[in-house]
Amino acid sequence: MPAEKDKDAFCRTTLSSMLLNYPPPTVVDLNREFKDNDQRERETLLGIKHYIENSKYVQDEDVVLIVDGENSWFQLPSDAIIKQYARVLEDANARLLKQYGVDKNGFQRYNQSIVFGAEKMCEGEDMACRYAPKSTLPANLYGKTESFDAEDRPARYLNSKMVMGPAKDLKVLYHAALRNLDIHSTREQTVQSVLATMFGEQQLRRDAVVKEETKLPVVAGIKDILEGTKGSELKVDLATAPQYEFSMGLDYAHTLFQPLAYAHEDELVALVHRNDTDISDHLHSTSWTKSLDLPRALNESNPPFWRPDLNSKNNPSPNERPAHIDNLDLKPDLDNLPTRTTPWTNLRLVQNTYTGSVPAILLAAANPAAANVTWKDMWYYPYKRALLRNYFRTPQSPLGYHNSLVGGDRSWDMRGGRGGVWTATDETWLAWGEADGVCGSVNQIKEVFNDGKGVWLHEGEAGAEDRRLEEERRVSGEIDKNGFKTDKGGKMEAVEKDEEEEKKKKAEEEAQKKQEEEAKKKAEEEERERQRVQNEKEQKEREEKQKQEQQSSALAAHEDERERQRAKAEQDMKDMEALDRAVIEGIE
Repeated sequence: MPAEKDKDAFCRTTLSSMLLNYPPPTVVDLNREFKDNDQRERETLLGIKHYIENSKYVQDEDVVLIVDGENSWFQLPSDAIIKQYARVLEDANARLLKQYGVDKNGFQRYNQSIVFGAEKMCEGEDMACRYAPKSTLPANLYGKTESFDAEDRPARYLNSKMVMGPAKDLKVLYHAALRNLDIHSTREQTVQSVLATMFGEQQLRRDAVVKEETKLPVVAGIKDILEGTKGSELKVDLATAPQYEFSMGLDYAHTLFQPLAYAHEDELVALVHRNDTDISDHLHSTSWTKSLDLPRALNESNPPFWRPDLNSKNNPSPNERPAHIDNLDLKPDLDNLPTRTTPWTNLRLVQNTYTGSVPAILLAAANPAAANVTWKDMWYYPYKRALLRNYFRTPQSPLGYHNSLVGGDRSWDMRGGRGGVWTATDETWLAWGEADGVCGSVNQIKEVFNDGKGVWLHEGEAGAEDRRLEEERRVSGEIDKNGFKTDKGGKMEAVEKDEEEEKKKKAEEEAQKKQEEEAKKKAEEEERERQRVQNEKEQKEREEKQKQEQQSSALAAHEDERERQRAKAEQDMKDMEALDRAVIEGIE
């Protein structure tokens, strides 16, 4: 795992690997300084080569996983990636047998044992990009047949940041890669460009063998082709040609490795695979798969939230008392997880909706255009601290004792260790989450967990954060083990005085802040009282005005009624007078 610093991204990578039960990584280049990029690239290649050649820790038949130390997000468990790797090789070797057949001795001509990640863009203008074999996926996988953008193309180029293969083959590959880098040291090269070139050379070599055996003309040197040398028309002497075959291949369908760079807009989606959920809408007419299923490898893996029953009566350990680890006693507020039997189908797993793969590892990318997938989309994000506590707790559990007897996942790394990393240069063990290890600063812990529950393994302890900050200062050399501050001249001065003054200053600031808050509170209360009085006054005025308006309205109505009655009386009087006159006139 190449990485120069234990930055936040490194902490996310190492955390995710622990949660999925991968062996402790060996970190290449950690805390090293380089004079320029050329030295950085060479030392990275050299560091990987030295590690896989160290027979003390790595045997020829061991499977080695190399990933980027700062941008890798593990998604599937360690036992699943082994099964996925075997499946990729099985499919690849079947294709190679069909394409190239067998040699004169009846053996399959070419085999694949090393699997690199596949990406959609080729770095730089290297000639090797031109000779990379075509993807095994259909050209129109993303629905376009012409005018392709990068995200519309199936992956076909080697990504050197993700590779898996047997140690014996990787030794040969990285030895040759370092040799090639040194041969062409006069031009700028990277680990990526060197390995991509070797992959292109391998393909040209294979094609050359086919042409030679079919008596077709062959261009003389693969190197000449890659480097643009003109005038070569001689046939290749295949018997004496340099080695170009390294059993390399790519994970075209992203079964193991999924780069987020140049992903199609709707390519990667976090999906739940329960029987009662319909995810068929995420399929595309050009998808390589007819259904979006979970990989078969997960059927044989433990459920995602499985943990040993520490109080089980079936404990194989000879110890009578249940396993106990300091600071890892079960606590409801720290260890709350879904049930042990919760299946993988209940989780949101990032899936490639075009190839159908659920990748074991994602390679994050800040730019260029990346998939709409973030760290928060990983299935374990809400349970990080509880899952990590479970991971740390396992070695002393019944499962841990059982594995020590019969093997198991812990046999991956002969050096052992749990909850930390090894450095490649000096073979030092650095505990994860500790100030003198990696990812142990207060800021790193806050960023990686983002749950507000405090310092790792010191959750709920009073003053834990202050003690960790002081420990950080001691580890950095700012203060010595006795709490004395050091300056560049080597003089020592008591830190306690500084801390006392800092506390006094802090107390004064807090008192001032409290006084200001009280004054502000008093002013707010006075304002509220003034507003209340004003509101009451305005309410009374409104009520008085409304009362006056009602009285005026009633008086006006009364006057109108009186006027109506007076007019009616006058009319009645006139009517009576008219009637009287009519009667008199009738009598006469």
